[in-house]
Amino acid sequence: MRYNSALDGVRAIAAFSVVAVHCDIPFAHGGMIGVDLFFVLSGLLITTILRSEFHQSGTISLTSFYWRRMLRLCPALIVMLTAYAAVGSLMFSGADVVSDVVAAGLYLSDYTMAIWGSPLNINHTWSLAVEQHFYLVWPLLLLATRRLADEKLAIILMTLFVAATTWRMIDVYLWQDWYWSYYRFDTRLSGLVLGGLIAVLPWRPEAKTAEFMGKAALYILALAVVLLRIKTTSSLDWGVLVADLASACLLLSLASGHETSTSRVLSKPVLVYLGSISYSIYLWHYPIARWLRDDMNPFVTLMIVASISIALAALSYEFIEKPLSTLKRRKVAVA
Repeated sequence: MRYNSALDGVRAIAAFSVVAVHCDIPFAHGGMIGVDLFFVLSGLLITTILRSEFHQSGTISLTSFYWRRMLRLCPALIVMLTAYAAVGSLMFSGADVVSDVVAAGLYLSDYTMAIWGSPLNINHTWSLAVEQHFYLVWPLLLLATRRLADEKLAIILMTLFVAATTWRMIDVYLWQDWYWSYYRFDTRLSGLVLGGLIAVLPWRPEAKTAEFMGKAALYILALAVVLLRIKTTSSLDWGVLVADLASACLLLSLASGHETSTSRVLSKPVLVYLGSISYSIYLWHYPIARWLRDDMNPFVTLMIVASISIALAALSYEFIEKPLSTLKRRKVAVA
């Protein structure tokens, strides 16, 4: 699919809204919606790639897909987990480092966090587990529906989005347990499905509509960061729904093909670069923030965490992710 630099800008704002909330910035208690934004973006990109592959080749290669995902995600995660295994017990007294690494490395953190509250010191890996479970089931769904027209598939995905949202809300009201409802793949599926819906939706906004949608979406997401509160059940029902829909509006605006004020801002070189290394920023920031935040001013914490995370992410990107990206393309070409 054609590269859209503004989407890297989206990754950057999603990552740093999460970094802000993990550093306890007072006006960013709702920064966890960065994860929701990234889920919608991920659903859009993965669905677009797989549907495009089918339209071009007549099939979807599961082997190539899983190989690409493994090369993209696993090596950087392994490096972070190795570092945590080496120093985690020194940073966090009483930490069960082995169990933490096993849960995160096997992409089980979404359910281990929901059930046991572990791995607490690297609990941000729950979202990686949600993504991994999505990667396992989504290509199979797209294979099963590969011959459907986009319009018919859009109806199916709209129904699935409503069902996923309803299921999360029922779960929240039934259990009234933020930890139980927040982390699980089955309760966090709605944004990923919505991204898939955007990918197959035949409609794209005209220029003026795209301009309005992009600005409105950014304002709503910013308000959500300020007004929502982490670890409250209200953030899981209407809060996630608002974040999902605002994220969808933003991405529809950027996918319209029209240049807007929003796309220009999100295509600024600094945001594009930070977005390109955002995966590793996300990987490294949380254990550092958790280690520092209790004994330090939140803004000082943010500066230190952001600086260290960006430096480590830049090294990871240059020496791990970029070389493996070249290998990924070579392997796919051979396949």
